[in-house]
Amino acid sequence: MELKHKVSWVTGAAGGIGQSISEKLAQQGSHLVLSDINKEALNKLSEKLKTFDIDVLALPIDISDPQLVSEAKEKIKERFNKVDILVNNAGISPKGPNGAIPFKDITFEDWNRVIAINLNGAFLCSQASLEMMVEQGQGSIVNICSQASRTFSPVTSAHYAASKAGLLGLSRKLAGEYGPNGIRVNVVVPGRIDTPMTQSVDKELSRQAALRTPLRRIGQPDEVADAVVYLVSDRASYVNGAVLDVNGGSLMI
Repeated sequence: MELKHKVSWVTGAAGGIGQSISEKLAQQGSHLVLSDINKEALNKLSEKLKTFDIDVLALPIDISDPQLVSEAKEKIKERFNKVDILVNNAGISPKGPNGAIPFKDITFEDWNRVIAINLNGAFLCSQASLEMMVEQGQGSIVNICSQASRTFSPVTSAHYAASKAGLLGLSRKLAGEYGPNGIRVNVVVPGRIDTPMTQSVDKELSRQAALRTPLRRIGQPDEVADAVVYLVSDRASYVNGAVLDVNGGSLMI
């Protein structure tokens, strides 16, 4: 178990990809801080992961709220006195009847909500974690982005694409600024993954995505989680500022 005695904070932990990331980290022996706005699903996941003989702290919070993130930081310090790994996975992707919401129909309120969770939340959790990581002289952050941050996506809306592009830029800035502190910051960019989020829209979209992908299928949450575990492990000790695509070949850069 290569992450034994580490403490990992996973945001959006109760979602499809978040659950897989949390379970993979638990399998590697990491203690867990799990945050999600869905309290019921979070508590269910927490109880499940305790069977791995690790310590689990469940924090049902909205990570776009600075006060709640500050309180979460203090609870983490009280329980573990450190954070070794942060996975900024929380995100929302509002959809219209046919997938993407036309730009002209996005309200300023909806724009702000997506930016608040997908980008501001990562900003707040990164600041909270980096404070502890700098004191330790080591740490690893993985930000979960999207192909919409790198190219046009017919199934995602403008506010989602903008938030993920911002997260990609933030990742590179942090990788350069905190590398001298022994802290690595990397990005995982999933293609279309079989999660409740993608299942909530027309199945034809996933079928078409599979046909456009060289591997001729969409991905599974575990395949994204495996990439995260690699990046936070010592096997990736010289990997910093990297963007790892997990997309079956649907985007090649």
